[in-house]
Amino acid sequence: MRTRSAVAVLAAITLVAAPAAGAATKKKPATPPKKTYCNLLVDSTPGDENWNLVPVVSSPGLDIKSGDIATGAKQVVAVLRLGSVDFSPTSDHYAYLGYSWAFAADSTLGQEYSFTASEAFGNPVKGAAVIDGQSVPVTFSIDSSSKSFKWVVERKNVPSLGRPKNVFKNFRAHSDVESGTADDAPSMPASDTYPDRGLSCLKPS
Repeated sequence: MRTRSAVAVLAAITLVAAPAAGAATKKKPATPPKKTYCNLLVDSTPGDENWNLVPVVSSPGLDIKSGDIATGAKQVVAVLRLGSVDFSPTSDHYAYLGYSWAFAADSTLGQEYSFTASEAFGNPVKGAAVIDGQSVPVTFSIDSSSKSFKWVVERKNVPSLGRPKNVFKNFRAHSDVESGTADDAPSMPASDTYPDRGLSCLKPS
């Protein structure tokens, strides 16, 4: 009888333990992929490539399409995409008047990040960067395939990025002819933000 009782008790324990064992092997929900930030600035308004003061002056190079700012362990990168980056006399008859562009964002820590470019009289486009009111060294380039301007700033030259929890916001841009506005891209909603070192389509180093 004792043997039969022991067998019965063992069987009961097995039945009770079986669900627990199954629960222990249950797979955890997959971790969702981290968000990749891209097109933080978007200007989808068509036909806004004319100089407001003299509308006959028109150039696709004045038409702002989109823009991004991204940070990595070593760099801060900004990219502004346009309708064209060909300002040669044969392609752009009004470029000699002098064009300029500005792309900017604020941070939750109180800084403004501003990236600018300008050209006049057929000279090459030059870029500059001002962060928190101070000019910083920048590497500027033009990518004809993506029709974009690119600014690269070394992170070590931006002390404010040493502070934690920095978030970029209020992305905005505009283009000008001489001192008059051509394309004024709308400021993005307050909900459109980019956290320092967040994943980005720009892939800064």
